[in-house]
Amino acid sequence: MQNHVNQIEYDLKNSVREAISIADYLNRMESLNSFLRKEYKNDSDYYSAYNNFMENETIQYYYTAQSIQCVTICTENETIVNGTYFVNDKDVKDEEWYKNFVASGREYMVCAFFEDGSSGDYIQKGRHIVVFRKLNYFGGNDIIMLDLDYSQIQKDVTRICGRNNCCLCNDDGEIIVSSGGIDNADKPFEGEEYIDKKGTLYEKDIEIYGEELKIFMVDKESSFFSMMKEKKFILLAIYIFNLILPSIVLYFIYRSINDRLFAISENIELIKKDKYAQIIIPPSKDELGEIIQSYNLMVSRIRELIETVFKNKEREQELIIAKKQAELHALQSQINPHFLFNALESIRMHSLIKNEGETAQVLEDFSVLLRENIHWNSDTVTLEHECRNAQRYLELQKYRFGDRLNFSIRLQDECKNIEIPKFCIITFVENACVHGIEKKMEGGSVSVIVSRDDDLLYFEIMDSGKGMTEKELEELMEKIDNADISYIEKTNKSIGIVNTIIRLKQYYGEKLLVDINSSIDEGTEICIVVHYGETEQNEGYDR
Repeated sequence: MQNHVNQIEYDLKNSVREAISIADYLNRMESLNSFLRKEYKNDSDYYSAYNNFMENETIQYYYTAQSIQCVTICTENETIVNGTYFVNDKDVKDEEWYKNFVASGREYMVCAFFEDGSSGDYIQKGRHIVVFRKLNYFGGNDIIMLDLDYSQIQKDVTRICGRNNCCLCNDDGEIIVSSGGIDNADKPFEGEEYIDKKGTLYEKDIEIYGEELKIFMVDKESSFFSMMKEKKFILLAIYIFNLILPSIVLYFIYRSINDRLFAISENIELIKKDKYAQIIIPPSKDELGEIIQSYNLMVSRIRELIETVFKNKEREQELIIAKKQAELHALQSQINPHFLFNALESIRMHSLIKNEGETAQVLEDFSVLLRENIHWNSDTVTLEHECRNAQRYLELQKYRFGDRLNFSIRLQDECKNIEIPKFCIITFVENACVHGIEKKMEGGSVSVIVSRDDDLLYFEIMDSGKGMTEKELEELMEKIDNADISYIEKTNKSIGIVNTIIRLKQYYGEKLLVDINSSIDEGTEICIVVHYGETEQNEGYDR
C-alpha cells in the first residue's frame, strides 16, 4: 500500500510541476504581458488584437499537456473582454479560491475547490484542482490559473489503487479525489466520514505548494472461501464446460495448429530456393498467427531491400556521373574572382566615405552573396546561414523595389544548426521576387518560415505577387515530379526551382514532399516537407 500511496503522491506532484513550468514560461512571455497591459478602445479593437495574438503565439496549445485541462488568466485590465483564456478579476474576485490565493501572498499555490456555477461561464462547473501563479515578472497583479485534468487524476488514482479504497483529502476534511469516483466530478466534495475504513488503513500527509493534503488507503479484507462462495455458480458452469466441450475445442485447435505449421514449413523450403512468397491464410491472433504475420512482414521487407539495393546502386552511379559533370563545369568556368571582390570593396569604401550608407550596405550584401556563389567549398550550410543569405538577397530586392516589397523571415530556434543543401531557400525567394513581385504593379510581400515538428522539417516560402494560372502550375509540378540531371542539360530555360528540387531529392531521397499552391493576382505558396530524421542515414550525397 505504501508504494501505491507514494505513486499517487509522485504523479500528483509531477502534474503540478508540469503546470508550474508552463505558468513560469507564460509569466516571462513579453508578448502576453503587452497584450494584457494594452488599453483597448472597444470590443472590436480587443478582438482584433486577440486574434493577432493567438495567431502569433502558442498559448492555446498549453492546455493540451497531458495533465492540463485549461488555462485561464484573471486580469485587472477592464478593457479585456471575458472569453476562453481571459477573464476580468472583478468577475471572480468574490470567489473563495480567489480570495484565498490573494490572502496567501504566495507566488504559487495549489487549491482544490468545487465550482457551483456562480461564476458564470468563466469557470466550468464541477470539481477543480488548480495551480495558481502570479504574473508579476513585468509587474502587475494578474493571476494565471492552470486547471489540472481532474478526470485524468481520478482515473490514475483508480488505476493505481486497484481493488483498494483510496482517498485524497484536504485539510478541511473534504474528499478531493477517491478511487472509483469517476462519476463524482460534477458533485460537491464529501467529508472524511464517507471513507470506508474497514480493513488495513494506511495514511500519509503531504504538502504541495501551500495545500495540505492527506492520502488514505484501505486494503479490503477478503478470503479465498468467501470468494468461492460468491462465485459458486460460475465455478459450476466452468466445471461442466470442461467436461463436455474439451474434446471439440482440442480438435479444432489441433486442426488450426497443424494446418498453419504445414504452411510455414512449405514456405521455409521455398526460401531455400530463393523464392520469397507470403503465406496466404486467414489471420489469427494467437502465437502462430503472430509468427505468420512476422514471416510475411519479413518476406515483404526482403523484397523491398532487394529492390532498394538495386535502386541505390543505380542512384549511386547517377550521382557519380553528376558529380563528375559538375566538376568538369566548375573547371571550365573557373576564374580568379578576387579582383571582383576587391573592386566591390573599393566601391563600398568610397560609398562609406561619401556617407552613402545604404549603397554601401547593398554592395556588402551583394559581395557576400557573390562570394557564397563562387566559393562553393561545401554542399551544405546551416539553416541559420541560409536564412541570413536569404535576408541579404531580400535587402537587395528591397533596394530595387522600395515600398513595393515587404518581407519577413521566421526561423525556429531548434532549426538553426540543421544543415541543408546550399541556396535551396534563396532560389525560391528569388523566384518569388522575379516572377511574383516584379510582375505585380503594386508589389507585395515575401515570407519565409522554417520550423520543425519531431522529425519533420518544414520550409514555407509565400508571396502575394502575380501568381500562376492552373496550367502554369500543372506544368511546373510536372517538371518537379519528373525532372532529373538530364533535363537541366537539355533545357535552355530558367531551371532554378527544378535544379534546387533535384538537389533536395539527392540529399533527402524519397523522404521529400513538395506542395505548391498559386492563384492569379493572389500569390504563390511553396511548402517543402522533409523527414529530417532520415538525412543522417543518407550517404548518397557528398557533403
